[in-house]
Amino acid sequence: MPARAFSPTRLAIAGTLTAMSSPPAKGPHRMTSRDAAVGVSWALAAFMCYSLVPIGVRILGSNMPPVEILFFRSVVGLIAFLAFFSWRGFGNLRTERFGLHLQRNIINFVGMWLWFAALTVMSLSKAVTLHFTEPMMAGALAVWLLGERPGYRRIIAILAGFCGVVIVLRPGAIPIDWPVLAVLGSAFLYACVSIYTRVLGRTEPASTTTFYYQAMLAGFALPPTILVWVTPGWDDLPGIFLVGIFGSAAPYFIIRALRHAEATLVSPLGFLRLPLTAGFAYLFFSEPTEIWTWIGGAVILSAAYLMTRGEIRG
Repeated sequence: MPARAFSPTRLAIAGTLTAMSSPPAKGPHRMTSRDAAVGVSWALAAFMCYSLVPIGVRILGSNMPPVEILFFRSVVGLIAFLAFFSWRGFGNLRTERFGLHLQRNIINFVGMWLWFAALTVMSLSKAVTLHFTEPMMAGALAVWLLGERPGYRRIIAILAGFCGVVIVLRPGAIPIDWPVLAVLGSAFLYACVSIYTRVLGRTEPASTTTFYYQAMLAGFALPPTILVWVTPGWDDLPGIFLVGIFGSAAPYFIIRALRHAEATLVSPLGFLRLPLTAGFAYLFFSEPTEIWTWIGGAVILSAAYLMTRGEIRG
């Protein structure tokens, strides 16, 4: 994107991200049809995992404070990745982008804390629907900060996704209380994280980024967890498993997806979380989902499918 197209603020932010990323390449990388297919596959696996995390949070939320849930989620993931590195070797833990990892994970920690706090008190389908503002924020930030130029299919998909969210919410039906604000705040912070992830993906292996993600979030969560500690019981183990295992696998899969495909392609696929989470919520908690949620979800899914199909065919 030409420098004159940036305002001073945009140029400063973009310059900071560029300086922290890889050295200048000989030319921009063009996403091939194979890249798109591989990226979409990783993204689909990620969003299946993400859809199970709210179930675990809801199971734990009646007995455990949100920051402790976050702590267990990060510790389980850290243990899994330490086991992975013990087999593969610890050479990949070296990084020249530690500052960028730190910034990314501070933002991620706050966003996840807000998200878990909201999930303990909100309808899961409504919470996930509100969180669908994140892909649209991420798509806009990717164009603004990374200079990505989305094709018309992706633009249509993002706009259609927004229309689907409006259908679900029917503006005015959901009161603007603290859980709603927490979800929206979390969505914005997650959108920022996706930009950092895209920049890190240019030079960092997915396993390295995920390790620092798990380790830093566990470290950030430890002090507040000690202050509000609740000893988990045997009944909490299924929730800890869901939050820890699937919550740890999902961001790793997203990192892999973003190494192959652009954020404006991967992000709209997150709309799949709506029918998946609604189905799991009904299965585990008999939580009903309004007809408007399914109508809006159908609009969202149709847009995401058509966009992805067009990208893979080239």
